[in-house]
Amino acid sequence: MHNANENLGEKLASKLRARLSDITVADNILALPVGSPEVCFEEGEECITITLFGDTKMGFVCGNTVQPKNQDNTIDWSQVSRIRLVFIGDVK
Repeated sequence: MHNANENLGEKLASKLRARLSDITVADNILALPVGSPEVCFEEGEECITITLFGDTKMGFVCGNTVQPKNQDNTIDWSQVSRIRLVFIGDVK
């Protein structure tokens, strides 16, 4: 907790802790009531971004060993049971 405050600032670190708590109790990452989950592609990999504060987002990739897929071969995020945080920062 202390490192997040030092590295991100108190307000952003507080938002990070809140979003991580939200993710823990959500049925799936797309079901989050806050943070505006959005599917995107970063460096060629499909991911989900969630707004933390302002332009700062956190990005996740699917952590399932076998990725659940839609008919168009994109990830079926409603079926993903494991996610991996890959970045926190501004997405341009």
